[in-house]
Amino acid sequence: MNRKFRLSKTTIIFVNEKPKVRNPKLVQGLLGVGHVGYLAGKQLIKSLNAKKIAEMYSPDFLYPGAMLPGIVFGKNHIADLSKNEIYYSEKYDIFILSGLYQGVDPKSYFDIANTILDFCDEFNINEIYTIGGYGVNYVPDKPKVFGVATDEKAKEVLIRENVELLKVPEGVLGVTGLAGILVAMASKNGKFAICLLGETSGTGPDPKAAKAALLTLARILKIEDIDTSDLDKQIKDYERELRESEEYTRRIIREFKPSREGEFLPYIG
Repeated sequence: MNRKFRLSKTTIIFVNEKPKVRNPKLVQGLLGVGHVGYLAGKQLIKSLNAKKIAEMYSPDFLYPGAMLPGIVFGKNHIADLSKNEIYYSEKYDIFILSGLYQGVDPKSYFDIANTILDFCDEFNINEIYTIGGYGVNYVPDKPKVFGVATDEKAKEVLIRENVELLKVPEGVLGVTGLAGILVAMASKNGKFAICLLGETSGTGPDPKAAKAALLTLARILKIEDIDTSDLDKQIKDYERELRESEEYTRRIIREFKPSREGEFLPYIG
């Protein structure tokens, strides 16, 4: 294929296959707090047996933690640029945006959001759902899912589906990153948009919060083919690690007993 590939400050989407759509929707599941959106998006792709139809590239897609551009190695040791991917489920007429990358500064976030909205216009997508994490300072046993509505119509849907509305003081920044920006930008462009946030401590990948958010999305979109087996396995590992961590902490507390009351023990190391 003879085509030029150039990256400037603009995010670009290469569509490899253009499906025939009816009344399509877009679900965004990107890496963020507790990896909630990313884990939920991956499970949704697998559940719906969705097919990859497009790739998104940007000079602002920097590998998490590295903050440097480069090439990333994938399957069969093949190198590629950092990218997000878009999948499509013909059965449910749903596009799923999945990946590790968001923006690196305010301008790049809006650039990426605008590119996604252009993609939505191209495929006549008028409903957008984003998934993210809502960080709390504890580990929830049964994570709640909060909904963010950008207009009254979206608010009515969340209330009808018994999704608790996220409530923050007026004027306070409530949702950061593309999960928040995209739904607000979508609403400003006349599209229906909802953000779902799974409650998480955010200290690492949280499959429990991802499962809760995914099941809430499935209920709203009337998706019956949700398979959570991968998340369920991750939840077992996650809970085991929590138990081990708690037991270690209790053991340290039990063993830390000064030889005499009030004795000073120097800190070493």
